[in-house]
Parts: sequence; structure tokens; C-alpha cells
Amino acid sequence: MRKILVIILASLFTFSVANAGSFGIGAKAGLVTIDASGTEADKNGTADTSTRTASVDNTVVIPSLFAEYGFENPSFANTGNGITFGIEYTPGSADVSDDVLTRTDATSDDNEAVQDDGDRSAQASVENYMNYYLELPLFSSLYVRGGIATIDVNTEESSTITTAGNYGNTSLDGTNLGIGFKGVSDGGFVWKFAYEQVNFDTLSLNSSTSDKGNKITADLDTKEFNLSIGKRF
Repeated sequence: MRKILVIILASLFTFSVANAGSFGIGAKAGLVTIDASGTEADKNGTADTSTRTASVDNTVVIPSLFAEYGFENPSFANTGNGITFGIEYTPGSADVSDDVLTRTDATSDDNEAVQDDGDRSAQASVENYMNYYLELPLFSSLYVRGGIATIDVNTEESSTITTAGNYGNTSLDGTNLGIGFKGVSDGGFVWKFAYEQVNFDTLSLNSSTSDKGNKITADLDTKEFNLSIGKRF
């Protein structure tokens, strides 16, 4: 999917030489649901053979800024609904879960001196969301959208265990797909109403401790309804 989008975007730069179009900028407000599920296990699977799983979600309102280039409309599409490609940036950050996950680890054997007993809490946030997108008209005001997305994931752990490590931060790539309606006024003001979703690559992180530490794998996805307002020049 990503290779196809890159090829299409590259071809549109050549296509624009012979076809008129216009640049636009604007802002988007989205009601976004963040879904994440993950598993934590021992790195080498010998010290602890158990796995811990969790699923979390959060719904937030997220603003974005975009810049795009739109071509003239095909005969079957309304004014403003031509082939469009652009870039979108979301400032700020959002928590993956609407609550902090906590657990208490305790052992029942007599070797307490070497046990990792204590309280642990975990949360994660996402930020620096970027999306490089292509919008194609279907009919009238209806269009579909495909894009390549990137996002930073920050893990936020705390523990009363002195030997506990942390997972650090990472970046993920994803595929953005959507469908919606759009148009433009006589004054060049663009509007869009759309549903979009992003499927990110699997997150995989090891803790900062030695081979006795843990590893996590997680899936992160977003779904949103959004409204965009912009101006073409």
C-alpha cells in the first residue's frame, strides 16, 4: 500500500506541470478514538514464563494543520473535489489510555531477597503525528483518502522496585485510509467532513535492564470523525 502511494504521489508532481491546480492551507478538528493492546513478557522466557496482556483506549478531540495542492475537478466531481495531495501535522500529545494501569507484584516463596516485589504503573502518550496523504474523487462531493502516517510513542512507567527498568520511546509508521465529502465556496474556502482510520506497525520494545528484564509488543490504531476548513489560493 505504501509503495503504491509513493508512486502515485511522484506521478502527480509530473501531472501538475500540464494541469492547473491551487495550493491550500487549513485546520482540522477530529474526534479520535485511540485503541491499543499489548503483551509484556520476560526477554528470554526463562526467568518468568508468564505473559501480561492489556487493552486500553481513549477518546480525545485533536486539532491538526494541513497544507495541500488540489487539481481541477474531473467532470464527474463537484467543484473543489479534484485530485489532492498534501501533508498534515498534529501538534501536542494525547494519552493512549484514559487511565493509568497499575499492578502489585508479590511472591509467595522464601527467597524474598532476590524478588522484584512492589507496585508498578504504566501509561503511554503519542505526539508528533504526521500524515502524507492523497485524496481521489469518487463522485460529486464524495472522495477517498490514502496516506502514510508517522507518530512518536512515549512510554511512561513508574515503580517502587529499585531494579525496575524503563522502555523508552519510539516512532511508528502507519497507513491512513478514509472516506468523506468535500467542496469549495466561490471565495476559495474548502470544507471537508470525513471518517478516517490509521493502522500503525507493531510496537516492540525491550526494557533498559539486563537480560532479566521484560519486553513489550503492542498494536496501536486510531479511528476518527473530523471536520476540516481551509482556504485555496
